[in-house]
Amino acid sequence: MGRRKNRSRSKISRLPPEVRSTVDAMVQSPAEFTYNDIRDYLASLDVQISKSAIGNYARDLMASLEALAVSQESIKAMMETAAKVPEVDAVEIINRIAGQKIVQAIINKPDEEWTDVALDKLLREANAMTKAVAYKQRIDVQNKEDVAAAADELKAEFFNALGAEHPDLYRQLVQILDRRTKEVRR
Repeated sequence: MGRRKNRSRSKISRLPPEVRSTVDAMVQSPAEFTYNDIRDYLASLDVQISKSAIGNYARDLMASLEALAVSQESIKAMMETAAKVPEVDAVEIINRIAGQKIVQAIINKPDEEWTDVALDKLLREANAMTKAVAYKQRIDVQNKEDVAAAADELKAEFFNALGAEHPDLYRQLVQILDRRTKEVRR
């Protein structure tokens, strides 16, 4: 199994940023520029390169741009989901997306490649993921408890202040709450 490239080592990728930006713009406008146009532009800068090298660079660039667009769409969908479901935080949404990607990667992995996976590493990673999920759940429960405690404290302070400053209003409010509580219990 070959190593994946972390970054491009093409002649174009090593050009100065302003030249590379121009080439990128030309690649992204295939109706206006051909590989020959790109080769001629680079030749005018004393850079000699083959059409196949330009084609390889263009393919990699377009794949990167497509991956970026997919990521941006995922982030947009994540943010829309977060806005619609405020009780689900961004971390939970990211975990769900990551979980879906992991499951998809597992499904797509050819059986013969599983023999190359170190079982102890796979178990450590699965254990780490399980611990991370449990930790997040524990933090979520703690946060809910903290919010409930703060709300109870705020209510107590409110009722104390109301009882001290407006005793008649306080008694009326307590009567209404008692009545509603009895109705709910029935």
